[in-house]
Amino acid sequence: MSAPTPETENDDALAAELALRILPPAEEAAARQREAADPVFAAAVDGWNERLAVLAEDVAPVEPSTQIWPRIDAGVRPAANDNERLVFWRRWAVGSTGLLAASVASLIVLAAQPDPAPVTVAAPAVTRVATLALDGSGAAAMTLVYDSKTGALYLAPTDKMAGDTRVPHLWLVMPEGGVQLVGAIDGAGVSTHNLKGEMPGLAGRAIAVAVSMEQPGHTPDIHKPDGPVVASGQMQKL
Repeated sequence: MSAPTPETENDDALAAELALRILPPAEEAAARQREAADPVFAAAVDGWNERLAVLAEDVAPVEPSTQIWPRIDAGVRPAANDNERLVFWRRWAVGSTGLLAASVASLIVLAAQPDPAPVTVAAPAVTRVATLALDGSGAAAMTLVYDSKTGALYLAPTDKMAGDTRVPHLWLVMPEGGVQLVGAIDGAGVSTHNLKGEMPGLAGRAIAVAVSMEQPGHTPDIHKPDGPVVASGQMQKL
């Protein structure tokens, strides 16, 4: 069997996105035309449909816990002049739900990325997923996948944060209250972070994740963002 080429990897990613119905209308129409005319591409789409059908059978609906806000409120108590951050956390606790289809899509995108040291992303190894939505608009800003067996954290951002001169920082929201800084991340491209020390354990327990925008060259306190929190999402088991 011949080794995959960048072209075949891109075709496989496109077939996956078509199976998930996450392409923009114009791109989906073009992909549907190709599916009808290209038997190899059509077979790739069918293959992804079968794989996704198996995944969907194992996923149970998850409702946000009624204890989420009390836990966050107990650990993150903004000062009197910090009303904007308080409004954000309340809005997140009430309205945030995991967008599981987009999270599954991130697995496909990440698996299709060429890499000098390929990582096989197997569904049983991935334990936590989250889709971060922009505060206010609710548009998907980033998909996160955490592999507790390896400590690998995969991030697949959309274009919603591209062009911002500030630096996005990733935060874990802990069940006992409070937040924990993971670090600066790439807001425009797919990236992999290998968590070390106590971070794998914290990531495995986190109930949610969030992104703040910090000034270039500035690192906030590990327990409190200084810049505005612009996106968040609930962690779910896959």
